[in-house]
Amino acid sequence: MPIRELVALGTANIAGSVFNSFPVTGGFSRTAVNDQAGAKTGLASLISATLIILTLLFFTSYFYYLPNSVLAAIIIVAVYGLIDFKEAKHLFNTDKMDFGLFLAAALGTLILGIEEGIFLGVILSMGVLIYRVSYPHFAEMGLVKDGQIFRNVLRFKDAIVKDEIIVMRFDAQLYFANTSYFKDKVKSLIEKRKKPKYFILDASPISAIDSTAAHALHDLIDQMKKDGITFLLANAIGPVRDVIVKSGLDVQIGQDHSFMSVKDAYDFAIRRL
Repeated sequence: MPIRELVALGTANIAGSVFNSFPVTGGFSRTAVNDQAGAKTGLASLISATLIILTLLFFTSYFYYLPNSVLAAIIIVAVYGLIDFKEAKHLFNTDKMDFGLFLAAALGTLILGIEEGIFLGVILSMGVLIYRVSYPHFAEMGLVKDGQIFRNVLRFKDAIVKDEIIVMRFDAQLYFANTSYFKDKVKSLIEKRKKPKYFILDASPISAIDSTAAHALHDLIDQMKKDGITFLLANAIGPVRDVIVKSGLDVQIGQDHSFMSVKDAYDFAIRRL
């Protein structure tokens, strides 16, 4: 619907609310047909209403046997032009999950209705958001480029990894919703190695730590100490360091086991192997 008609409808509803009038709106299918026909102003609706009245009064017999499928085809052809196929293709190539949300909301709107389709899209979007924050991306890191840079070993096949040293990056804030997932991934990395001696956590992507995560780190570091593994922290930002200090994790980790960069922590571990 043209913006001028939307403004006119909104103004009419606001003014009419003072006088107990009925709210007015525009049909989606009729708006699509008008748009395809080149309608620009509200005059098109007046002309359509006049033609409908004339048809009902004088030409009903000619349209009596007009199949509903023909009317449906007219609406489908008009609505077809409102579908943004380029955006759908972009979503498919960029993010399959976003494309799935787009498809679910579109089908929900066509099958169930506009409000139901929007509600379905909102619910699914919330579900995807909860899933992404509960199961964020993590990476095991290895040395590349003459031992100066650490990168994901799954993306850089030539990355150098030592069995005695584990370097992990966790790409999300650490809080109650993903602490169990974090602990499981840490344990899985440790179990893959024969006898690891150092575990380095690259905390640069971790934007926050809550109390539940602090307790989980306490337990995790205690278990590592029992297994003979030294926990090293690297790249922690200011707010994260504040929580570490307030929760007593700095004492448990040790001042000499907290580093400004992953390379510093790695070099520290190498010197003590």
